[in-house]
Amino acid sequence: MWTAFDRATAPGNDLEVDGEATASVKRLARKIRYGPSRHQVGVYRPPKREETGRPASPTIVLLHGGSWSWPYNRWVMCLLARDVTRRGWGLFNVDYRRVGRLGGGGGWPETFNDARTAIELITNNALGTIVDPDRVVVVGHSAGGHLALIGSATANVSPALAVSMAGPTDLERMWSKGFQPVRDLTARAPESSRWLTTSPIHMLPLGTPILCVHGEADTTVDPSHSTAFVEAARSAGDVADVVLVPGETHKAALKPTSAIWAAVVHAILDRFELNTHV
Repeated sequence: MWTAFDRATAPGNDLEVDGEATASVKRLARKIRYGPSRHQVGVYRPPKREETGRPASPTIVLLHGGSWSWPYNRWVMCLLARDVTRRGWGLFNVDYRRVGRLGGGGGWPETFNDARTAIELITNNALGTIVDPDRVVVVGHSAGGHLALIGSATANVSPALAVSMAGPTDLERMWSKGFQPVRDLTARAPESSRWLTTSPIHMLPLGTPILCVHGEADTTVDPSHSTAFVEAARSAGDVADVVLVPGETHKAALKPTSAIWAAVVHAILDRFELNTHV
């Protein structure tokens, strides 16, 4: 597995992983390169070491959205990354190769491989830190939610939970409506198996626990992408839940104060029985 460690010393990286740019944050934050491309990188911070008798902190892999396209990158998730580390949880905020002139050559299969590789880096505990592979959660927003589902399903060690916030789950449906980013993303996939390799609802069962959270006021990705997917996932034998949040839009999930993010945090606390330790 291709990995390299760089100290995350730029002021922006300190801000990204924690709201307080302290010496300890600088010491703990690392840029992790999981491939040779400059786009195959993430900012990692290990979970807080807990006192004896307390549950181990989870580690959260964040996958950003933006139609799988340049110029969107991990900075989209910076506020959520700050909240994750404020809670003492581990963090891996990931960039990946995207489509577009400066996206690094993304699309199928590169973008999908990057999501899977980044997840495996954490679920395999390849960094040699205090990560508990059984307490890894992958969370993605929009296009990142799509990658969270597929990357978690195809990883050689699945996470404890894959979370899609407002993620598209039926790419064939979006293709048929002429959504150009989906056409760009899947252009190189074999026509005979295009949806079986790129579209979560066509890949069921995923074999990993699933949570889809969607704002009912989302006009970018219709909430039915979450509701129909969870219904189909349950029918296929997956453990899957959906939360619809009244009044919240597509971008609301990027704010730590949103009800969408609150639902994700609640699910993580509940899954690892951390509610009594908050």
